[in-house]
Amino acid sequence: MLSKRQIGFTLIELVTTLAVSTMLIAMAVPGVNTFLMNSRQSSGVNNLVSAMHLARSTAITKNTRITVCVSSDGEDCDNSDWNQGWIVFADADADQTVDPGEIILGAGAGVTGLTIESTEFSKFFMYRPNGRVMNATVNANSGEFIVCDSRGDEHVRVIIVDSAGRPRLSETRSDGSAPSCS
Repeated sequence: MLSKRQIGFTLIELVTTLAVSTMLIAMAVPGVNTFLMNSRQSSGVNNLVSAMHLARSTAITKNTRITVCVSSDGEDCDNSDWNQGWIVFADADADQTVDPGEIILGAGAGVTGLTIESTEFSKFFMYRPNGRVMNATVNANSGEFIVCDSRGDEHVRVIIVDSAGRPRLSETRSDGSAPSCS
Protein backbone atom coordinates (compact mmCIF):
# COMPACT_ATOMS: atom_id res chain seq x y z
CA MET A 1 0.00 0.00 0.00
CA LEU A 2 1.01 3.52 -0.67
CA SER A 3 1.20 5.92 2.21
CA LYS A 4 -0.06 9.46 1.79
CA ARG A 5 3.18 11.20 2.56
CA GLN A 6 3.66 14.70 1.22
CA ILE A 7 6.92 15.50 -0.49
CA GLY A 8 8.34 19.03 -0.44
CA PHE A 9 10.18 21.61 1.62
CA THR A 10 9.21 22.93 4.98
CA LEU A 11 8.96 26.66 5.49
CA ILE A 12 12.15 26.70 7.55
CA GLU A 13 14.09 24.86 4.82
CA LEU A 14 12.81 27.25 2.17
CA VAL A 15 13.67 30.40 4.18
CA THR A 16 17.15 29.02 4.98
CA THR A 17 17.80 28.22 1.31
CA LEU A 18 16.67 31.69 0.23
CA ALA A 19 18.86 33.36 2.88
CA VAL A 20 21.96 31.41 1.83
CA SER A 21 21.23 32.10 -1.86
CA THR A 22 20.82 35.82 -1.18
CA MET A 23 24.15 35.98 0.65
CA LEU A 24 25.95 34.15 -2.16
CA ILE A 25 24.48 36.47 -4.79
CA ALA A 26 25.38 39.55 -2.73
CA MET A 27 29.00 38.36 -2.56
CA ALA A 28 29.14 37.54 -6.29
CA VAL A 29 27.71 40.79 -7.70
CA PRO A 30 30.79 43.00 -7.05
CA GLY A 31 33.00 40.35 -8.64
CA VAL A 32 30.78 40.16 -11.69
CA ASN A 33 30.78 43.96 -12.00
CA THR A 34 34.59 44.05 -11.87
CA PHE A 35 34.74 41.25 -14.43
CA LEU A 36 32.40 43.13 -16.78
CA MET A 37 34.36 46.40 -16.45
CA ASN A 38 37.68 44.61 -17.07
CA SER A 39 36.16 42.87 -20.08
CA ARG A 40 34.79 46.13 -21.49
CA GLN A 41 38.15 47.87 -21.09
CA SER A 42 40.10 44.95 -22.60
CA SER A 43 37.71 44.78 -25.52
CA GLY A 44 38.02 48.49 -26.28
CA VAL A 45 41.82 48.41 -26.04
CA ASN A 46 42.08 45.27 -28.17
CA ASN A 47 39.81 46.70 -30.85
CA LEU A 48 41.86 49.89 -31.14
CA VAL A 49 45.17 47.99 -31.19
CA SER A 50 43.75 45.66 -33.86
CA ALA A 51 42.83 48.68 -35.97
CA MET A 52 46.42 49.93 -35.58
CA HIS A 53 47.84 46.59 -36.67
CA LEU A 54 45.48 46.46 -39.66
CA ALA A 55 46.42 50.00 -40.70
CA ARG A 56 50.18 49.45 -40.33
CA SER A 57 50.15 46.09 -42.10
CA THR A 58 48.06 47.42 -44.99
CA ALA A 59 50.21 50.53 -45.36
CA ILE A 60 53.33 48.39 -45.68
CA THR A 61 51.91 45.69 -47.96
CA LYS A 62 49.97 48.06 -50.25
CA ASN A 63 52.67 50.79 -50.18
CA THR A 64 50.11 53.49 -49.45
CA ARG A 65 49.03 55.80 -46.65
CA ILE A 66 46.39 54.45 -44.30
CA THR A 67 44.52 56.77 -41.95
CA VAL A 68 42.81 55.87 -38.69
CA CYS A 69 40.44 58.61 -37.54
CA VAL A 70 37.62 59.15 -35.07
CA SER A 71 34.22 58.37 -36.49
CA SER A 72 30.91 58.09 -34.71
CA ASP A 73 29.08 56.73 -37.78
CA GLY A 74 31.72 54.34 -39.18
CA GLU A 75 31.67 56.07 -42.56
CA ASP A 76 33.45 59.43 -42.31
CA CYS A 77 36.00 61.12 -40.08
CA ASP A 78 34.29 63.55 -37.74
CA ASN A 79 34.94 65.64 -34.66
CA SER A 80 33.88 63.02 -32.11
CA ASP A 81 36.09 61.24 -29.58
CA TRP A 82 38.00 57.96 -29.87
CA ASN A 83 35.59 56.20 -27.50
CA GLN A 84 32.75 56.88 -29.98
CA GLY A 85 34.44 54.82 -32.70
CA TRP A 86 36.97 55.00 -35.52
CA ILE A 87 37.56 53.98 -39.11
CA VAL A 88 40.62 52.70 -40.99
CA PHE A 89 40.83 53.67 -44.65
CA ALA A 90 43.22 54.01 -47.57
CA ASP A 91 43.89 57.75 -47.73
CA ALA A 92 45.55 58.29 -51.12
CA ASP A 93 45.62 62.09 -50.88
CA ALA A 94 46.43 62.15 -47.13
CA ASP A 95 43.64 64.61 -46.31
CA GLN A 96 42.03 62.60 -43.45
CA THR A 97 38.77 62.52 -45.39
CA VAL A 98 37.13 59.49 -46.99
CA ASP A 99 36.91 60.58 -50.62
CA PRO A 100 35.18 58.72 -53.47
CA GLY A 101 37.32 55.74 -54.41
CA GLU A 102 39.02 55.51 -51.01
CA ILE A 103 38.18 52.22 -49.36
CA ILE A 104 37.22 51.83 -45.71
CA LEU A 105 39.19 48.81 -44.48
CA GLY A 106 37.70 48.57 -41.02
CA ALA A 107 35.65 50.33 -38.39
CA GLY A 108 35.56 50.18 -34.61
CA ALA A 109 32.31 50.78 -32.81
CA GLY A 110 32.09 53.06 -29.83
CA VAL A 111 32.84 51.64 -26.41
CA THR A 112 30.32 52.56 -23.72
CA GLY A 113 31.79 53.45 -20.36
CA LEU A 114 35.33 54.18 -21.58
CA THR A 115 37.20 57.35 -22.39
CA ILE A 116 40.02 57.07 -24.91
CA GLU A 117 42.17 60.18 -25.25
CA SER A 118 45.41 61.07 -26.99
CA THR A 119 47.28 64.36 -26.98
CA GLU A 120 49.41 63.42 -29.99
CA PHE A 121 46.65 61.74 -31.99
CA SER A 122 43.63 63.81 -30.99
CA LYS A 123 41.47 63.05 -34.06
CA PHE A 124 43.57 60.91 -36.42
CA PHE A 125 46.88 59.28 -37.16
CA MET A 126 48.28 57.97 -40.41
CA TYR A 127 50.56 55.09 -41.28
CA ARG A 128 53.04 55.76 -44.06
CA PRO A 129 54.18 53.06 -46.51
CA ASN A 130 57.27 52.42 -44.35
CA GLY A 131 55.03 51.48 -41.36
CA ARG A 132 55.78 54.58 -39.33
CA VAL A 133 52.93 56.51 -37.83
CA MET A 134 52.44 60.26 -38.03
CA ASN A 135 49.85 62.81 -37.06
CA ALA A 136 49.77 66.36 -38.38
CA THR A 137 53.49 66.45 -39.23
CA VAL A 138 56.00 63.92 -40.49
CA ASN A 139 58.17 64.52 -37.40
CA ALA A 140 55.37 63.55 -34.98
CA ASN A 141 55.67 59.77 -35.22
CA SER A 142 55.00 58.42 -31.75
CA GLY A 143 52.39 58.94 -29.09
CA GLU A 144 50.02 57.31 -26.66
CA PHE A 145 46.38 56.72 -25.89
CA ILE A 146 45.04 56.85 -22.33
CA VAL A 147 42.11 54.47 -21.71
CA CYS A 148 40.00 55.08 -18.59
CA ASP A 149 36.73 53.92 -17.12
CA SER A 150 34.69 54.94 -14.08
CA ARG A 151 37.09 53.15 -11.68
CA GLY A 152 39.66 55.94 -12.05
CA ASP A 153 43.43 56.06 -12.06
CA GLU A 154 44.12 52.64 -10.58
CA HIS A 155 42.65 50.90 -13.63
CA VAL A 156 43.95 53.19 -16.39
CA ARG A 157 45.65 51.56 -19.40
CA VAL A 158 48.01 53.16 -21.90
CA ILE A 159 48.53 52.22 -25.55
CA ILE A 160 51.96 53.44 -26.59
CA VAL A 161 52.72 53.79 -30.30
CA ASP A 162 56.50 53.73 -30.77
CA SER A 163 58.53 55.50 -33.45
CA ALA A 164 58.34 52.41 -35.69
CA GLY A 165 54.52 52.56 -35.53
CA ARG A 166 54.02 49.47 -33.37
CA PRO A 167 51.45 49.73 -30.55
CA ARG A 168 51.99 48.15 -27.14
CA LEU A 169 49.96 48.09 -23.94
CA SER A 170 51.39 49.57 -20.76
CA GLU A 171 50.36 50.56 -17.25
CA THR A 172 52.68 53.59 -17.37
CA ARG A 173 53.11 56.40 -19.85
CA SER A 174 55.94 56.34 -22.39
CA ASP A 175 58.10 58.50 -20.09
CA GLY A 176 57.56 56.07 -17.18
CA SER A 177 55.20 58.35 -15.25
CA ALA A 178 51.85 57.20 -13.90
CA PRO A 179 48.91 57.93 -16.18
CA SER A 180 45.82 59.65 -14.88
CA CYS A 181 42.24 59.95 -15.98
CA SER A 182 41.32 63.59 -16.47
